[in-house]
Amino acid sequence: MLSIPSLLAPRALPLSRPRSARAVRRIVPLGLVAAAAAALLSGCGGGGGGDTAPPPGATHQTLGLSVTGLAAGQSVVVQNNGADDFAVAANGLVRTAASWPLGSSYAVTVKTQPTGQRCTVARGTGTLAADSPAVLVDCAPLPSDRTTLGGSISGLFNGSTVVLTTGGEDLALTADGGFTFPTPLATGAAYAVTVKSKPVGLGCVVRNGAGTITAAAVNPVAVSCASLGSLASGFWEQDQCLPGAGGTGLKNGWRLSHGRPALLTFDAGSVSYRNAQCTGVGTVAAGPLPGGFTTIMMDQDMDSELSATWVSGELMSPPSKPMVLVRKDNHLCLLDNTATPSAYPNAASTANAVTAAIAAGTCYTPR
Repeated sequence: MLSIPSLLAPRALPLSRPRSARAVRRIVPLGLVAAAAAALLSGCGGGGGGDTAPPPGATHQTLGLSVTGLAAGQSVVVQNNGADDFAVAANGLVRTAASWPLGSSYAVTVKTQPTGQRCTVARGTGTLAADSPAVLVDCAPLPSDRTTLGGSISGLFNGSTVVLTTGGEDLALTADGGFTFPTPLATGAAYAVTVKSKPVGLGCVVRNGAGTITAAAVNPVAVSCASLGSLASGFWEQDQCLPGAGGTGLKNGWRLSHGRPALLTFDAGSVSYRNAQCTGVGTVAAGPLPGGFTTIMMDQDMDSELSATWVSGELMSPPSKPMVLVRKDNHLCLLDNTATPSAYPNAASTANAVTAAIAAGTCYTPR
């Protein structure tokens, strides 16, 4: 039997809080011939690097980047040791705004490729010294029959790493924002992006992760992550795509909101798409959402992969049927719990039902 805590002291679930994307630190360009200006910039830390390390000097130094081949109006984002994003928007010699301790190891990689180009790094690893050679970043146009695949990720917390994979190529992401797989794909090639690994306690779901490469840059992949064990307020969209009128697509949804004491309200809604595959951004129905129900959180249990919350509307008028709300990764599945005794005495007991619901597309993910 499930214990029912006193409604005077309800057990509310923690709310997940959205994180803003990490700001991209800019690169401060150096003049190629004005040595005095270069020394001045080095002494000032490039403007904006002071929040990560002291300005360059006796103990710290910036990294030089020599960029060639970057097309006008394009930019490339590089990282050092998988962090500290640097956006470069012009060719030439530039120096990072951030600085690092002399003697520390550096490893420069490309995080985000420019549209229609692929940039490669040479001399990207070494030990930082006062006279370290500039890292070479060479950009070249992609062949007309190849383009890059990318998208965006949100919901990562500090220190977390999520590894995406497609076609045997892995990409490690450590911060919210855009990403690009480094290897261009041929036009017409199929892709399928999945989450290969993630930290314990973080759930991630991939939207628009499968498709076919077109001649233009493809950036449709959307990866949404959230802390397990929380039922975040906001709109949750069903995985299943239903046919709409005129070749459009439609998905059901719930707008979830928390009340007191320990109340959860689900307002019915929908998301419309311009194609029958429900790919792209989608539009949530405007205005008040009709229908739905309000229920009371009664109990909660977690294991390594599942977080279950038992709810009942028996104290509401009109009553809603008992259910178990189960989080697996970033899916929220609503399971009927009308059996007596409960068909789901703990979180682990919901595993088979949740697996089947996710496969059928009847679970929901947050937008």
